[in-house]
Amino acid sequence: MANPKPHLFSLSFLSLLLLLHFPTVSLAQTLFVFGDGLYDAGNKQFVSSNRVDASFPPYGMTVGEPTGRWSDGRIVPDYLASFMGVPHIPPILNGTADFSHGANFAIADATVLGSPPETLTFSQQVIKFSDNKNKWSAQARSEAVYLFYIGSDDYLKFAKNNPNPSDDQKQAFVDRVITAIEAELKVIYGTGGRKFALQNLAPLGCLPAVKQANGNVQECVKLPSEMAELHNKKLLQLLVELSRQLSGFQYSFYDFFSSIKHRVIKSKTYTFETGMAACCGTGSVNGTSCSTNNVCSKPEDYLFFDGKHLTQEGNLQVGHLMWGADPVVVGPNNLRELLFLPLNTTVMLADIQEAMAAMSPKQNKIESLYDIKMMESEMENQWLYQVGKAVSFLI
Repeated sequence: MANPKPHLFSLSFLSLLLLLHFPTVSLAQTLFVFGDGLYDAGNKQFVSSNRVDASFPPYGMTVGEPTGRWSDGRIVPDYLASFMGVPHIPPILNGTADFSHGANFAIADATVLGSPPETLTFSQQVIKFSDNKNKWSAQARSEAVYLFYIGSDDYLKFAKNNPNPSDDQKQAFVDRVITAIEAELKVIYGTGGRKFALQNLAPLGCLPAVKQANGNVQECVKLPSEMAELHNKKLLQLLVELSRQLSGFQYSFYDFFSSIKHRVIKSKTYTFETGMAACCGTGSVNGTSCSTNNVCSKPEDYLFFDGKHLTQEGNLQVGHLMWGADPVVVGPNNLRELLFLPLNTTVMLADIQEAMAAMSPKQNKIESLYDIKMMESEMENQWLYQVGKAVSFLI
């Protein structure tokens, strides 16, 4: 990561000018969550005929009981809701819950494409939202934040089924996923949604479950991470385009890929003892079969709780970054700025987004991020700068 540029601060100043220029500023009190197991607050247990591990110990061990979340405790949407000053957002499939501040539609094993069993695809989640939209007023829906993390399982399945795809095959699959996401974002926009917060995909080849299945746990697996990076680039392009096409479309885009990459490489810089192995599971990096018989005693020392999901501590750091980090990490607005951003500021936002795109370094090919030792060597100077510059939550 390059040293911060002076125009980063001018962009923040521009955001401040926007807030001062418009007399009507809305502060969202409603949060809608869409995605997969990383955001699942308990929906999986309502659709599965089989045992749902997240509903049993050791999941929930840090908060005293399992809650259906795929972590030892809280997940990112929980923290973002707390930062917004609203209660944790309940799973939509819990019919007795209080949905006055929104609903969580995310569910483990969700995909963008296909129709996997005992889950809800992204399209089905959006349909469920549309079916329930009258639970909230039109004003609440327009001021609400819509939070997304989706696509990991699509690319993991693609990589498993296509171990040696051509560049054209890779790009074609990414285009299919992005096109499907675009359609669903437009559906939500059509129901009144204006504020969209997206967390891009992690370097999927660095997940303990993926490395363990590959047999070489010292290196992240190239293809899944490559697909995630292609996806992330296209997703950001889509959001910039939608902000130009759709009046009032506003967004926050968080670079989760880099945050996880950094914490895998230099875990102790970010308070973790390891970013390689999971707290719970079996195998060389605890990548599978999390149970009470094979769980660590201090989850906060680990980035990953199981083979695919973060610990509460990992989720807390991600939540802080999404909420308040600078444009190097999340832009063109962090979530806190997005809450206050006046509606119908599309043209001025597009100008800010274009400036941000211009300041990003040009890359002609995907960066090689898969050899851990190589990454450590190449990034040492950057890490020294970051550690000297700020606290551990900055990137």
